[in-house]
Amino acid sequence: MKSEASGLVSGKTWDVYLYILTSNHPVGVREVWKGLNLSTPSLAQYHINKLVELGLIQKDPSGKYVAKSKAQISVLKSFVFVGGKLIPKLFFYGVFVIGLFISYLYYSSFNWEYKDFIILSLTFFSAFGFLSEAYLLMKRLKS
Repeated sequence: MKSEASGLVSGKTWDVYLYILTSNHPVGVREVWKGLNLSTPSLAQYHINKLVELGLIQKDPSGKYVAKSKAQISVLKSFVFVGGKLIPKLFFYGVFVIGLFISYLYYSSFNWEYKDFIILSLTFFSAFGFLSEAYLLMKRLKS
């Protein structure tokens, strides 16, 4: 695996990699050019060639490009692919904590007692922590 590739992919090359990675089908140079609003198709080809040299994407028999592996870049290990979208794993943890709290509300009486306040506090801060970190991961992924 090319672990050094994560340090070499940045800027528009990173955008091209994410575009190819999250596409549900092989993409061509012109599709990358139009999809990312690059200035020329040759600029798209330059970034694609760079990704091919790093071993992150490959050309399929039809001449279009696909990602080789989704876990070669360490930052992507914090994400799950769902329907061609990258979703941070922490998002699911936050939703799980909220689901536990809703179950608690449904199956027990919430009387604003000490234990209810503790449970409310723990779930609020846990869910807020997970969801805010998930947001920050998405923000860092885009930049």
